[in-house]
Amino acid sequence: MNPPEHGRIPLNEGPRDQQLIALEKLQYMLDYSKSSTIATVLAPLLCLPLYWDDTETLRFSAWFTAMTLAVITRYVLLRSIRALSNPAQNAKVLNLAIGLVTLMWGLGWFVFVQPTDMVSYLLYQIISLTVLFVGMVGYCINWKTFFAFIVPLKAPELIFIALNFNQIVWPIALGSMVAFYLALKMAFLFSTSWEKSYALRLKNDALIDQLTEEKNASMSANVAKSEFIATASHDLRQPMQSVNIFIDMIDTQQLNESYGSIFNRMRKSVTVLNRMFNTLLDISKLDSNFVVREREFNLIEIVHSLEDSFNDLCTEKKIKLSFKGATHQVVGDLHLLEQILRNLLANAIQYTDQGHIEVAFHATSGALHFSVEDTGCGIPEEDLPLIFNEFYRSDHSRSQYDGLGLGLAIVHRIVKKINGQCHVQSEVGKGSVFTVHTRFAVIPVQHISRQPRRPAPPTGEASDRRDQELQAPASSRHLGILENDEALLQAYQQYFTQAGYCVHPVPYEEEAFHECLALLPKLDFILSDFRLGKRDGLYFIQQLREEFNHDIPACIVTADTSPQHLELFSRHNIDVMYKPIDIHTVEKFISTHI
Repeated sequence: MNPPEHGRIPLNEGPRDQQLIALEKLQYMLDYSKSSTIATVLAPLLCLPLYWDDTETLRFSAWFTAMTLAVITRYVLLRSIRALSNPAQNAKVLNLAIGLVTLMWGLGWFVFVQPTDMVSYLLYQIISLTVLFVGMVGYCINWKTFFAFIVPLKAPELIFIALNFNQIVWPIALGSMVAFYLALKMAFLFSTSWEKSYALRLKNDALIDQLTEEKNASMSANVAKSEFIATASHDLRQPMQSVNIFIDMIDTQQLNESYGSIFNRMRKSVTVLNRMFNTLLDISKLDSNFVVREREFNLIEIVHSLEDSFNDLCTEKKIKLSFKGATHQVVGDLHLLEQILRNLLANAIQYTDQGHIEVAFHATSGALHFSVEDTGCGIPEEDLPLIFNEFYRSDHSRSQYDGLGLGLAIVHRIVKKINGQCHVQSEVGKGSVFTVHTRFAVIPVQHISRQPRRPAPPTGEASDRRDQELQAPASSRHLGILENDEALLQAYQQYFTQAGYCVHPVPYEEEAFHECLALLPKLDFILSDFRLGKRDGLYFIQQLREEFNHDIPACIVTADTSPQHLELFSRHNIDVMYKPIDIHTVEKFISTHI
């Protein structure tokens, strides 16, 4: 078979589906490998400022030389894959090329990591997880290639753990190995799922007369994809939550300047991973049957929130961020509107290196319209019809900017849900303007109701009683925790005990739970996971409330983002937070609701 034109696979019907699938996989992975060449070169160079002063010169030089040879070999091998007529042979060459580089990262455990040094151990653990996550994006469509990518990365770590088992922090090491296992499992499942999805695409092109039936199959595949993302997200979020808490518990004041700098870089890497997880969570939420909840609010509420989130990043990149017309009173869904703006702003900041970003609000025919204008790199005209597709990233900017390609897909889904419209105008090298037309009503100034006057402050005995409540020490606050992850439970106990709470771990086995009820004091707050063996967190929260005959404030902190569970939490009016989450955010939520 002749190679496809322009590196793309033609959709022909016939018995060659398997070969077409193999070719499409190879083309995708080859494109990804070439686009990540710059990152492959830069990543080892970043090790120079990170490890040069703290690593033996000979060991570092040997590793760096080996890594340089591996990167050069990778480049040569990738350049040798020109024709796609022999996908099996070319796949072996690709596997060898990417496996050489990840092997060097795996050997880095023996070069850079001191088992007794928590900071160096956590830093390299984050590097390893980041490399794993990047590999999943590019190679999980072919489990054999992903296997060739991840085994050289994680096998040396496993050997390192075995050789230093008396010195390492076991919860983190165990979480890393669980992530290794789950990554392999997910790559195999996703590879199979991708093959089926692509075969379905070939079949749809050949069977136009069965369009209705194939549309239903596509909807089912989309639900299966959402379930897969939710399951994969859950299993990866669990160990990441422990990593988040342990990082937050490190006192940066006790680190010297060098380690403090390393720790800050490590924290930024974790922040990037958390942002990726939350993007996947947004997709899961939008796949659920959520309800648009409208209320009256002022746009300045959203503007203040966005400024708090993005001002530091804009200052760091020397971009001027401005808002215009944010004085309108609106009736609409504040959360969804803020989510649209967050994704548009994040997208604009990511692709803008200098200049300004302006958000402008307008009231047109009584409805809210707004635009986000940037002076970024712009979007080629041929990519404009595709930018709202999930996981789509333009070849024009893929190699320069990171991301999953989900931000604009989320914007498109939300705008569609609120019966709005989104348009984009862009010019390469000059910037882009995203304009959103909503149906949210803008209230004329003369119709805005007066704000109720604040009640007078309490006086006398009522004032004294209120002051006593506000001054109650944290140690008098009883916090019940239900969590089946032992490492995470210990992290919660250690953190909240240090914060002054009286912590009560509550067992989730039913017999032990009922025995514990007789010994528990009256709880002020319940912090619970969702998946707890045979029962879920909702059940235990209800049992505790009935036991004390009191509607105890409670929150579920979970890694489960399945659409049906999102609906369940909403129906029971239970507050939910999703792992991984900043532990300070959890503590602030608890102190606010006690």
